[in-house]
Amino acid sequence: MAGISLARAELIALFLESMLFGAFTVLYAIAIWILLYREKIRGRMRLNRMLFGTSTVMWVLSIAHLAVDVVRAVQGFVVWGGRQANGAEAFYDRVSDPTEVAKDVIYITMTLVADSFVSYRLFVVWNRTWWILVLPTLLLIATAIAGYGACAEVGLTKAGDAIFASNLQPWIESFFALSLTTNLLATVLITARIMWLNRRLRKYRAKGAPAGSHWEVIETMIQSAAIYSAALASLLGTYLADSNAQYICLDLIQPLIGIVFTLIIIRVGLGYTVNGSTSGGGTLSDRAGPGHLPPVSGNAYPLQPVAINVSVNRTYDRASLEGYDSKPASSTDMESGKVPHE
Repeated sequence: MAGISLARAELIALFLESMLFGAFTVLYAIAIWILLYREKIRGRMRLNRMLFGTSTVMWVLSIAHLAVDVVRAVQGFVVWGGRQANGAEAFYDRVSDPTEVAKDVIYITMTLVADSFVSYRLFVVWNRTWWILVLPTLLLIATAIAGYGACAEVGLTKAGDAIFASNLQPWIESFFALSLTTNLLATVLITARIMWLNRRLRKYRAKGAPAGSHWEVIETMIQSAAIYSAALASLLGTYLADSNAQYICLDLIQPLIGIVFTLIIIRVGLGYTVNGSTSGGGTLSDRAGPGHLPPVSGNAYPLQPVAINVSVNRTYDRASLEGYDSKPASSTDMESGKVPHE
């Protein structure tokens, strides 16, 4: 096979995965600070717990994936490489090795966790409408079947067969394509829903008022989907080209999923202004689930000014006023309504 060797691809993948995992760890710590401290005073913790649990599961799966890669590097370059020439190449060529199967299972699980939360986000944005989950759920089930089916086929692969074997290609290609379709579909539906809600609320805005934060939310969603989709498309392209570079793309996607997820939390949680205030108003929970209308007191959709006309009618008793005028000014207290005794 022309191109980069298998052992070199695995070594480069381990180096790049370690760097991205370090970045993911820093972003994960910042996201946890936002969820547990900055948003605690908001009084809405249900969605925060969901974000906390999902990001924590992703971090645990990423460190498990990296640990397996380190174990495989020691086995390949130290144990096998010290026994025979091209020992590392021979070790990594054993597709059915238990560590390879475990690594693939972790990656499949990581992908399903990310796709599941994307579907949940779609459910929240569409005001918890159940029918909107029908197609994403079917795609998610198909992705799980294709992914874990590929892991089973990898475990049953005979010695000497590469990852590009004909019995593995349908499973792996289906998994990549289904995962990519799920993310693109959810992103399009979320964007469409936010734009539709903004169009409905446009008539309630005052003239000259800012358009709100919906474009910032859409931009965040599109950017996160674009990063993951580009990485997944690169993985699918290198696999279809029978290139060992697909191992590099595969190991990079594992921490990249967590990076994209935590970046959304950080960007929405910290806001878009330099002074730390949240542009457009609202909390992290409100923005993560824009299916609900923002509160009236928020700044996202200020109410139009209302003119109030007040009419005042006065009635004067001329006879009483003339009687008061005939008395000394000091004998009558008009303001208090008290009349001194004569």
